[in-house]
Amino acid sequence: MDGQEEPTGLARWFPFEKLDLNGWRFDVITLLAVIGESSVAIHAQTLTASKLCLLPRIIPAPQALLRPVRPQRLPEVTAKMAGVYGGTVLDTVGFFANIMHPLEDLKPFAFKVLEITHKDQKEGGIPTPTPQAEATTTGTPFSSIFTRRRKTAASDDASRDDVDHSPKRVAFPPPADLESQQQQQQQRSSPTHPRKPSLPKLSTPRRTLTALSTMSTRLTTAIILNRPRYAVPPHSVSPSHLVTLLSFLLTLVIFALATYWHDGVAMAAIFAMGLASSITCYASWWRPLLMHRPTTNKVPQGDVMIRTREGAFLLIRCQEEVARELYTAREECQYVETGYHRVYMGVGMVLLMVAVVLLGNCGWNSQVLVGVMYIVLNGVYWVMGLVPARYFWDLSRYEMKDITPEDAKHADEPTLNKAGLLIDEHEALPSFTRTLWYAIRETRYGAWVERSGALPGTDQWKKWLAEATQAAWKGERDWPAVKRKSEIMKEGMMMMETPTRGRGEAVEVVPVPVDDVAAQVAPLDEVRTKLPHESGRS
Repeated sequence: MDGQEEPTGLARWFPFEKLDLNGWRFDVITLLAVIGESSVAIHAQTLTASKLCLLPRIIPAPQALLRPVRPQRLPEVTAKMAGVYGGTVLDTVGFFANIMHPLEDLKPFAFKVLEITHKDQKEGGIPTPTPQAEATTTGTPFSSIFTRRRKTAASDDASRDDVDHSPKRVAFPPPADLESQQQQQQQRSSPTHPRKPSLPKLSTPRRTLTALSTMSTRLTTAIILNRPRYAVPPHSVSPSHLVTLLSFLLTLVIFALATYWHDGVAMAAIFAMGLASSITCYASWWRPLLMHRPTTNKVPQGDVMIRTREGAFLLIRCQEEVARELYTAREECQYVETGYHRVYMGVGMVLLMVAVVLLGNCGWNSQVLVGVMYIVLNGVYWVMGLVPARYFWDLSRYEMKDITPEDAKHADEPTLNKAGLLIDEHEALPSFTRTLWYAIRETRYGAWVERSGALPGTDQWKKWLAEATQAAWKGERDWPAVKRKSEIMKEGMMMMETPTRGRGEAVEVVPVPVDDVAAQVAPLDEVRTKLPHESGRS
């Protein structure tokens, strides 16, 4: 610094010359800023699903959020899913459905029956038809207020009726046409208009006809429901929220210490990094929307059967509203910013590069703190990947019960007697056939088996399926499914004589299968292991 004057004022907060020091240096801090991309990328969608993502903070590997193309769907799990009473067949299970009952937790040849309903029966269900819902599809902003007032008045009338059960006559104002008829009758009965004798008219209760016509209309007409789609919110104490608040507080602490040390470069670097994180998170701010039924058309029950590649079956008993939200329809990512997404990403990328350059020129103390912060946050994000996904999303909208029958709860284990021995050589061991029979026994239908390709498409298996369905309808819960399958397969073997090579030789009889043996042992449609678009957990 010989021959150079030291700057004064705020200029002292920034370096003013090139130095070549032989002491400890932390230039590697710029590398720490971009390490840990895989841990952040897994939680990218979860981090940007809350308003807290707008907080300016330091994020490890923020380039993981700089995605030119935003995902429009949530990641799904590969499994064969079929509607029990409908014709739906899918190769994947929805994101939130897999959170409620993780398919990876099912053991091979396991069987489970779950009942999923809305905790509030009014949520997602079909409301009672009202004149407003029948007359129009798009209500005014005040229609809900008027409907609420009518409901309140109706509840007040019901409470008054509970107190006094005596019959009461309610006076309704006569319609306009009835008033005109009465006036005409009075004029005709006057002296100037003598009343003519007429035949007695049969009195028909007008109110009864109106009630019958209204009920007939409600039963035959589909009502169009004008209601918003449900958005699944993040859990209030989600680990992503806690990590976001932690990184925000650490960023404030480091910025305050940099101000105390008069380290202007560190202040500018932290400010640029925090601003870049806020801009990129705003460009990716979204919420997951579930599908719902738009009308009240008559539809089958929404039960679905899920088959994993390991041969496990999961029966979900639910209404069509729940099936539409979690299983048969796909979730949609609704983003807040739709027009200038790429512009925000570009601005965030420029700020990120500026912040990385500034971090390499921070003071020694600031570089130490920022480096320690990156190490801590990378560890926290790694630990967050070990937390089950059910702690990230608020699925309190649904209520799930395990209603698996007692005789099917341990389908993945051998059935032993009190002495610890197998009760039967055929039905005691866990197998795909036995678990499939448990599934057919609970549904009492076999059409979903053929649609989903759970069985080989041979005549022998079709015969077994027909007998299994018939036994399920008869209530034969102890029907020997595995034994009967072996018998049918043996019946499919025909006896064929081989040609003799000479006179006097014995005729050799060998069994020859009617169909290919390989066609009898594999499902018609296997579960795929991985989809091309399948990615990590969000």
